Amino acid sequence: MIEEQKQTKDFKWFNNQLNVYLKSQDLKQTKQRKVVIEHLLEIDSHVDAEMLHSSIKTKHPNIGLATIYRTLNLLKSAKLVKEQSFADGRAVFEIDYPDTHHDHLVCLSCKKIVEFENETIEETQIEVAKQNGFRLTSHRLDLYGYCEDCDN
Repeated sequence: MIEEQKQTKDFKWFNNQLNVYLKSQDLKQTKQRKVVIEHLLEIDSHVDAEMLHSSIKTKHPNIGLATIYRTLNLLKSAKLVKEQSFADGRAVFEIDYPDTHHDHLVCLSCKKIVEFENETIEETQIEVAKQNGFRLTSHRLDLYGYCEDCDN
């Protein structure tokens, strides 16, 4: 499901939700914010603020790191991106696609992050929760190890 959405690169839903959020907060869409968002959507992967800033500053040197952080926090408040920390503790952001869920494989050496979906894992988590008297509302699964490039 996520890969299908990524392949189409149709972010109409993103822009619609952003416009609704901005209006609800009485905020305007600024030129700098728009540039940050366009770069984030183009990358469409796990990215930290510094990486996003590096990709932007060559074409837009006037956009500072503080603007990147403010924009990412705004998008997080609008529930358009998720912020996560993995083993190294750095905060990374990813687009929060509607009605989807995925888990992560994280390389402890090169920090590569691979998204995956596995129905068996999802079903097992629900069953374990039921067996222990829980009703799941959310969950997160991050598996750590070494990718094939780093394991050699």
